[in-house]
Amino acid sequence: MRQPLHPLEEALLARVQLLATTLRPATVKHYRQTTRLFMTYLRQNFPDVRRADQLRRDPHMLGWFQDVWLRRVSYNGKPWCAHTRGGHLIRLRKLLDLLGDHRYPPGPGLIFSQDIPRADQVLPRPLTPEDDDRLQSELHRREDDLACSILLLVRLTGMRIGEAADLSVDCLRHLGGDHWALHVPVGKLHNDRLVPVDEQVRTIVARLQFLRTLPPAAPPEFLLPRPKGRQVLCTQLRAALCEAAGRAGITAHIVPHQMRHTFATSMLRAGVSLPALMKLLGHRTANMTLRYVQVTQKDLQREFHLARQTPRYLIPLPPSAAVAQPDVVNAATVIDRLASTIHVLELYRQLDHRQLDPIPDPKQIELLHRRLVRIRSRFQKVTQK
Repeated sequence: MRQPLHPLEEALLARVQLLATTLRPATVKHYRQTTRLFMTYLRQNFPDVRRADQLRRDPHMLGWFQDVWLRRVSYNGKPWCAHTRGGHLIRLRKLLDLLGDHRYPPGPGLIFSQDIPRADQVLPRPLTPEDDDRLQSELHRREDDLACSILLLVRLTGMRIGEAADLSVDCLRHLGGDHWALHVPVGKLHNDRLVPVDEQVRTIVARLQFLRTLPPAAPPEFLLPRPKGRQVLCTQLRAALCEAAGRAGITAHIVPHQMRHTFATSMLRAGVSLPALMKLLGHRTANMTLRYVQVTQKDLQREFHLARQTPRYLIPLPPSAAVAQPDVVNAATVIDRLASTIHVLELYRQLDHRQLDPIPDPKQIELLHRRLVRIRSRFQKVTQK
Protein backbone atom coordinates (compact mmCIF):
# COMPACT_ATOMS: atom_id res chain seq x y z
CA MET A 1 0.00 0.00 0.00
CA ARG A 2 1.35 3.41 -1.00
CA GLN A 3 2.27 5.68 1.90
CA PRO A 4 0.44 9.00 2.13
CA LEU A 5 2.32 11.99 0.75
CA HIS A 6 4.21 14.16 3.23
CA PRO A 7 2.10 17.30 3.99
CA LEU A 8 4.94 19.68 3.18
CA GLU A 9 5.84 17.80 0.01
CA GLU A 10 2.20 17.88 -1.06
CA ALA A 11 2.13 21.66 -0.56
CA LEU A 12 5.38 22.16 -2.50
CA LEU A 13 4.26 19.96 -5.40
CA ALA A 14 1.00 21.90 -5.59
CA ARG A 15 3.06 25.08 -6.14
CA VAL A 16 5.12 23.28 -8.76
CA GLN A 17 1.91 22.36 -10.54
CA LEU A 18 0.91 26.00 -10.42
CA LEU A 19 4.20 27.04 -12.05
CA ALA A 20 3.73 24.37 -14.72
CA THR A 21 1.11 26.55 -16.41
CA THR A 22 3.75 29.08 -17.49
CA LEU A 23 7.12 27.30 -17.37
CA ARG A 24 8.69 24.93 -19.86
CA PRO A 25 8.51 21.20 -19.10
CA ALA A 26 12.28 20.98 -18.50
CA THR A 27 12.08 23.77 -15.90
CA VAL A 28 9.15 22.09 -14.16
CA LYS A 29 11.21 18.91 -14.04
CA HIS A 30 13.98 20.81 -12.25
CA TYR A 31 11.49 22.15 -9.69
CA ARG A 32 10.30 18.61 -8.98
CA GLN A 33 13.88 17.45 -8.57
CA THR A 34 14.60 20.24 -6.08
CA THR A 35 11.46 19.32 -4.12
CA ARG A 36 12.45 15.67 -4.06
CA LEU A 37 15.99 16.44 -2.83
CA PHE A 38 14.78 18.76 -0.08
CA MET A 39 12.12 16.37 1.16
CA THR A 40 14.57 13.43 1.18
CA TYR A 41 16.87 15.52 3.33
CA LEU A 42 14.06 16.42 5.75
CA ARG A 43 12.85 12.84 6.10
CA GLN A 44 16.33 11.60 6.89
CA ASN A 45 17.36 14.35 9.29
CA PHE A 46 14.20 16.05 10.62
CA PRO A 47 11.27 13.62 10.40
CA ASP A 48 9.25 15.70 12.90
CA VAL A 49 9.00 18.65 10.48
CA ARG A 50 5.60 18.33 8.81
CA ARG A 51 4.63 21.92 7.93
CA ALA A 52 6.29 24.90 6.32
CA ASP A 53 5.89 27.06 9.45
CA GLN A 54 8.12 24.61 11.33
CA LEU A 55 11.10 25.28 9.08
CA ARG A 56 13.95 27.30 10.58
CA ARG A 57 17.04 28.68 8.95
CA ASP A 58 19.16 26.95 11.58
CA PRO A 59 19.31 23.96 11.57
CA HIS A 60 16.95 22.99 8.73
CA MET A 61 18.03 25.23 5.84
CA LEU A 62 21.71 25.55 6.77
CA GLY A 63 21.88 21.79 7.10
CA TRP A 64 20.40 21.37 3.62
CA PHE A 65 22.90 23.83 2.20
CA GLN A 66 25.69 21.69 3.57
CA ASP A 67 24.04 18.53 2.27
CA VAL A 68 23.79 20.00 -1.23
CA TRP A 69 27.33 21.42 -1.10
CA LEU A 70 29.22 18.40 0.21
CA ARG A 71 27.36 15.19 -0.56
CA ARG A 72 25.68 15.57 -3.91
CA VAL A 73 27.67 14.65 -7.01
CA SER A 74 26.80 14.78 -10.68
CA TYR A 75 26.47 11.84 -13.06
CA ASN A 76 30.24 11.79 -13.72
CA GLY A 77 31.13 11.52 -10.03
CA LYS A 78 32.20 15.17 -9.63
CA PRO A 79 30.67 17.60 -7.10
CA TRP A 80 27.91 19.83 -8.36
CA CYS A 81 29.06 23.11 -9.85
CA ALA A 82 28.00 26.44 -8.34
CA HIS A 83 25.40 26.94 -11.07
CA THR A 84 23.63 23.66 -10.19
CA ARG A 85 23.78 24.28 -6.45
CA GLY A 86 22.56 27.82 -6.80
CA GLY A 87 19.71 26.67 -9.03
CA HIS A 88 18.37 24.39 -6.30
CA LEU A 89 18.45 27.22 -3.78
CA ILE A 90 16.70 29.64 -6.13
CA ARG A 91 13.97 27.14 -6.93
CA LEU A 92 13.34 26.24 -3.29
CA ARG A 93 13.20 29.92 -2.35
CA LYS A 94 10.62 30.47 -5.10
CA LEU A 95 8.47 27.60 -3.84
CA LEU A 96 8.65 28.83 -0.24
CA ASP A 97 7.60 32.30 -1.38
CA LEU A 98 4.59 30.78 -3.12
CA LEU A 99 3.60 29.13 0.18
CA GLY A 100 2.94 32.57 1.65
CA ASP A 101 -0.82 32.11 1.15
CA HIS A 102 -0.77 28.60 2.63
CA ARG A 103 -2.52 27.66 5.86
CA TYR A 104 0.89 27.23 7.48
CA PRO A 105 3.15 29.74 5.70
CA PRO A 106 6.92 29.56 6.25
CA GLY A 107 8.67 32.25 8.24
CA PRO A 108 10.80 34.94 6.61
CA GLY A 109 14.55 34.81 6.19
CA LEU A 110 14.98 31.13 5.39
CA ILE A 111 17.13 31.66 2.29
CA PHE A 112 19.06 34.89 1.69
CA SER A 113 20.49 36.15 -1.58
CA GLN A 114 24.03 35.80 -0.23
CA ASP A 115 23.40 32.07 0.26
CA ILE A 116 23.23 31.58 -3.50
CA PRO A 117 26.76 30.95 -4.86
CA ARG A 118 28.07 32.84 -7.82
CA ALA A 119 28.25 30.83 -11.00
CA ASP A 120 31.66 29.48 -11.91
CA GLN A 121 33.50 31.60 -14.46
CA VAL A 122 33.76 29.25 -17.41
CA LEU A 123 36.70 30.16 -19.62
CA PRO A 124 36.58 29.67 -23.39
CA ARG A 125 37.79 26.21 -24.31
CA PRO A 126 38.63 26.35 -28.02
CA LEU A 127 41.09 23.89 -29.46
CA THR A 128 44.51 25.18 -30.34
CA PRO A 129 44.98 25.83 -34.06
CA GLU A 130 47.30 22.82 -34.26
CA ASP A 131 44.84 20.46 -32.54
CA ASP A 132 41.98 21.87 -34.60
CA ASP A 133 43.84 21.16 -37.87
CA ARG A 134 44.75 17.63 -36.75
CA LEU A 135 41.20 16.85 -35.67
CA GLN A 136 39.65 18.15 -38.88
CA SER A 137 42.16 16.18 -40.94
CA GLU A 138 41.25 13.01 -39.05
CA LEU A 139 37.52 13.63 -39.51
CA HIS A 140 38.04 14.28 -43.22
CA ARG A 141 40.03 11.07 -43.53
CA ARG A 142 37.10 9.07 -42.13
CA GLU A 143 34.36 11.11 -43.80
CA ASP A 144 32.54 7.94 -44.94
CA ASP A 145 31.82 7.24 -41.28
CA LEU A 146 28.49 8.72 -40.22
CA ALA A 147 29.70 9.95 -36.81
CA CYS A 148 32.82 11.61 -38.24
CA SER A 149 30.75 13.43 -40.89
CA ILE A 150 28.39 14.72 -38.19
CA LEU A 151 31.27 15.90 -36.01
CA LEU A 152 32.86 17.68 -38.96
CA LEU A 153 29.53 19.39 -39.66
CA VAL A 154 29.36 20.50 -36.01
CA ARG A 155 32.86 21.98 -36.24
CA LEU A 156 32.15 23.89 -39.47
CA THR A 157 28.79 25.34 -38.38
CA GLY A 158 29.16 25.86 -34.61
CA MET A 159 26.06 23.84 -33.76
CA ARG A 160 25.41 22.22 -30.41
CA ILE A 161 25.57 18.45 -30.48
CA GLY A 162 21.85 18.23 -29.63
CA GLU A 163 20.99 20.57 -32.49
CA ALA A 164 22.94 18.38 -34.90
CA ALA A 165 21.01 15.33 -33.70
CA ASP A 166 17.72 17.12 -34.45
CA LEU A 167 18.59 18.33 -37.97
CA SER A 168 15.77 17.80 -40.44
CA VAL A 169 16.29 15.97 -43.70
CA ASP A 170 15.75 19.26 -45.62
CA CYS A 171 17.98 21.35 -43.35
CA LEU A 172 19.95 22.81 -46.28
CA ARG A 173 18.19 25.92 -47.62
CA HIS A 174 18.88 27.77 -50.89
CA LEU A 175 18.65 31.54 -50.43
CA GLY A 176 19.19 32.48 -54.07
CA GLY A 177 22.29 32.67 -56.25
CA ASP A 178 25.30 31.08 -54.57
CA HIS A 179 23.94 31.70 -51.07
CA TRP A 180 23.07 28.66 -48.96
CA ALA A 181 22.28 28.27 -45.29
CA LEU A 182 21.83 25.44 -42.83
CA HIS A 183 18.59 25.57 -40.87
CA VAL A 184 19.49 24.78 -37.25
CA PRO A 185 16.37 23.59 -35.40
CA VAL A 186 15.05 24.92 -32.11
CA GLY A 187 17.75 24.19 -29.56
CA LYS A 188 18.81 25.00 -26.02
CA LEU A 189 17.56 28.60 -26.02
CA HIS A 190 14.32 27.66 -27.82
CA ASN A 191 15.16 29.49 -31.04
CA ASP A 192 16.15 28.42 -34.52
CA ARG A 193 18.54 30.08 -36.94
CA LEU A 194 20.04 29.97 -40.44
CA VAL A 195 23.82 29.54 -40.55
CA PRO A 196 25.54 30.49 -43.85
CA VAL A 197 27.47 27.57 -45.33
CA ASP A 198 29.96 26.98 -48.13
CA GLU A 199 30.49 24.22 -50.65
CA GLN A 200 32.29 22.04 -48.10
CA VAL A 201 29.31 21.97 -45.73
CA ARG A 202 26.91 21.32 -48.59
CA THR A 203 29.00 18.31 -49.59
CA ILE A 204 28.90 16.97 -46.03
CA VAL A 205 25.11 17.34 -45.87
CA ALA A 206 24.73 15.55 -49.19
CA ARG A 207 26.90 12.72 -47.89
CA LEU A 208 24.82 12.48 -44.71
CA GLN A 209 21.64 12.36 -46.79
CA PHE A 210 23.09 9.31 -48.52
CA LEU A 211 24.38 7.65 -45.33
CA ARG A 212 20.99 8.05 -43.64
CA THR A 213 19.49 5.61 -46.11
CA LEU A 214 21.82 2.79 -45.02
CA PRO A 215 20.68 0.45 -42.23
CA PRO A 216 19.63 1.50 -39.68
CA ALA A 217 17.73 4.06 -41.73
CA ALA A 218 16.91 7.45 -40.19
CA PRO A 219 13.33 8.46 -39.41
CA PRO A 220 11.64 10.33 -42.30
CA GLU A 221 11.79 13.71 -40.56
CA PHE A 222 15.41 13.57 -39.30
CA LEU A 223 18.72 13.73 -41.13
CA LEU A 224 20.48 11.35 -38.72
CA PRO A 225 19.44 7.85 -37.69
CA ARG A 226 18.57 7.32 -34.03
CA PRO A 227 17.62 3.67 -33.60
CA LYS A 228 18.02 3.85 -29.80
CA GLY A 229 16.88 7.43 -29.28
CA ARG A 230 18.31 10.91 -29.32
CA GLN A 231 20.27 10.64 -26.07
CA VAL A 232 22.05 7.48 -27.21
CA LEU A 233 22.97 9.20 -30.48
CA CYS A 234 24.55 12.13 -28.60
CA THR A 235 26.47 9.72 -26.36
CA GLN A 236 27.77 7.86 -29.40
CA LEU A 237 28.92 11.13 -30.99
CA ARG A 238 30.84 12.11 -27.84
CA ALA A 239 32.56 8.72 -27.82
CA ALA A 240 33.37 9.02 -31.54
CA LEU A 241 34.94 12.44 -30.94
CA CYS A 242 37.20 11.10 -28.20
CA GLU A 243 38.23 8.23 -30.48
CA ALA A 244 38.97 10.57 -33.39
CA ALA A 245 40.97 12.90 -31.13
CA GLY A 246 43.06 9.99 -29.92
CA ARG A 247 43.81 8.89 -33.49
CA ALA A 248 44.78 12.49 -34.32
CA GLY A 249 47.34 12.49 -31.52
CA ILE A 250 45.41 14.81 -29.18
CA THR A 251 46.01 13.69 -25.59
CA ALA A 252 43.59 16.08 -23.88
CA HIS A 253 39.99 15.04 -23.26
CA ILE A 254 37.71 16.76 -25.80
CA VAL A 255 33.96 17.28 -25.71
CA PRO A 256 31.77 18.37 -28.67
CA HIS A 257 31.07 21.79 -27.17
CA GLN A 258 34.74 22.70 -27.54
CA MET A 259 34.27 22.61 -31.29
CA ARG A 260 31.56 25.25 -30.86
CA HIS A 261 34.06 27.40 -28.93
CA THR A 262 36.62 26.76 -31.69
CA PHE A 263 34.15 27.81 -34.37
CA ALA A 264 33.35 31.05 -32.51
CA THR A 265 37.02 31.92 -32.02
CA SER A 266 37.92 31.19 -35.64
CA MET A 267 35.01 33.32 -36.91
CA LEU A 268 36.07 36.23 -34.70
CA ARG A 269 39.65 36.00 -35.95
CA ALA A 270 38.37 35.90 -39.52
CA GLY A 271 36.73 39.29 -39.03
CA VAL A 272 33.12 38.41 -38.14
CA SER A 273 31.62 41.14 -35.95
CA LEU A 274 30.24 40.41 -32.50
CA PRO A 275 26.55 40.98 -33.47
CA ALA A 276 26.94 38.64 -36.44
CA LEU A 277 28.69 36.04 -34.27
CA MET A 278 25.78 36.18 -31.83
CA LYS A 279 23.42 35.31 -34.69
CA LEU A 280 25.66 32.49 -35.90
CA LEU A 281 25.76 30.91 -32.44
CA GLY A 282 22.10 31.58 -31.63
CA HIS A 283 22.87 33.59 -28.50
CA ARG A 284 20.61 36.20 -26.92
CA THR A 285 23.25 38.41 -25.27
CA ALA A 286 26.77 39.53 -26.11
CA ASN A 287 27.99 38.38 -22.69
CA MET A 288 27.04 34.82 -23.59
CA THR A 289 28.97 35.06 -26.87
CA LEU A 290 32.06 36.51 -25.17
CA ARG A 291 32.32 33.36 -23.05
CA TYR A 292 32.94 31.39 -26.23
CA VAL A 293 35.73 33.37 -27.85
CA GLN A 294 39.38 33.40 -26.86
CA VAL A 295 41.32 36.60 -27.46
CA THR A 296 45.05 36.04 -27.18
CA GLN A 297 47.84 38.61 -27.03
CA LYS A 298 48.55 37.91 -30.69
CA ASP A 299 44.92 38.78 -31.49
CA LEU A 300 45.20 42.03 -29.54
CA GLN A 301 48.40 43.03 -31.34
CA ARG A 302 46.87 42.33 -34.74
CA GLU A 303 43.67 44.27 -34.01
CA PHE A 304 45.60 47.20 -32.52
CA HIS A 305 47.93 47.68 -35.49
CA LEU A 306 45.13 47.11 -37.98
CA ALA A 307 43.01 49.79 -36.29
CA ARG A 308 45.92 52.25 -36.33
CA GLN A 309 46.61 51.66 -40.02
CA THR A 310 43.05 51.58 -41.36
CA PRO A 311 40.50 53.11 -38.94
CA ARG A 312 37.02 51.73 -39.55
CA TYR A 313 34.91 54.31 -37.70
CA LEU A 314 35.60 58.03 -38.19
CA ILE A 315 33.82 61.12 -36.94
CA PRO A 316 31.05 61.92 -39.44
CA LEU A 317 31.52 65.12 -41.41
CA PRO A 318 28.85 67.39 -42.93
CA PRO A 319 27.92 66.40 -46.48
CA SER A 320 29.77 69.31 -48.14
CA ALA A 321 32.37 70.19 -45.53
CA ALA A 322 35.29 69.22 -47.74
CA VAL A 323 34.06 71.01 -50.90
CA ALA A 324 34.84 74.67 -51.26
CA GLN A 325 33.02 75.36 -54.51
CA PRO A 326 30.46 73.04 -56.10
CA ASP A 327 31.08 71.89 -59.65
CA VAL A 328 27.39 72.17 -60.51
CA VAL A 329 24.94 74.66 -59.01
CA ASN A 330 21.41 73.26 -58.86
CA ALA A 331 18.60 72.67 -56.40
CA ALA A 332 20.30 69.58 -54.95
CA THR A 333 23.45 71.62 -54.25
CA VAL A 334 21.45 74.28 -52.38
CA ILE A 335 19.68 71.63 -50.24
CA ASP A 336 23.04 69.96 -49.58
CA ARG A 337 24.65 73.22 -48.40
CA LEU A 338 21.65 74.08 -46.22
CA ALA A 339 21.85 70.65 -44.59
CA SER A 340 25.57 71.17 -44.00
CA THR A 341 24.97 74.54 -42.35
CA ILE A 342 22.23 73.11 -40.13
CA HIS A 343 24.56 70.28 -39.11
CA VAL A 344 27.42 72.64 -38.17
CA LEU A 345 25.08 74.94 -36.26
CA GLU A 346 23.70 71.98 -34.32
CA LEU A 347 27.24 70.92 -33.37
CA TYR A 348 27.98 74.48 -32.24
CA ARG A 349 24.91 74.48 -29.99
CA GLN A 350 25.93 71.18 -28.37
CA LEU A 351 29.52 72.15 -27.54
CA ASP A 352 30.60 72.65 -23.95
CA HIS A 353 30.85 76.44 -23.95
CA ARG A 354 31.96 76.63 -20.36
CA GLN A 355 35.55 76.22 -21.58
CA LEU A 356 35.06 78.04 -24.90
CA ASP A 357 33.64 81.39 -25.92
CA PRO A 358 30.14 81.63 -24.46
CA ILE A 359 27.18 81.93 -26.84
CA PRO A 360 25.92 85.52 -26.72
CA ASP A 361 22.25 84.58 -26.89
CA PRO A 362 21.41 80.82 -26.95
CA LYS A 363 17.74 81.53 -27.67
CA GLN A 364 18.61 83.50 -30.79
CA ILE A 365 20.88 80.69 -32.00
CA GLU A 366 18.01 78.22 -31.50
CA LEU A 367 15.67 80.49 -33.48
CA LEU A 368 18.21 80.68 -36.33
CA HIS A 369 18.49 76.91 -36.32
CA ARG A 370 14.72 76.49 -36.60
CA ARG A 371 14.58 79.12 -39.36
CA LEU A 372 17.21 77.33 -41.41
CA VAL A 373 15.27 74.08 -41.07
CA ARG A 374 12.11 75.81 -42.29
CA ILE A 375 14.00 77.40 -45.20
CA ARG A 376 15.35 74.03 -46.29
CA SER A 377 11.88 72.49 -46.06
CA ARG A 378 10.27 75.34 -47.98
CA PHE A 379 12.96 75.22 -50.68
CA GLN A 380 12.45 71.48 -51.10
CA LYS A 381 8.70 71.98 -51.61
CA VAL A 382 9.27 74.79 -54.14
CA THR A 383 11.80 72.87 -56.21
CA GLN A 384 9.71 69.70 -56.26
CA LYS A 385 6.76 71.39 -57.97
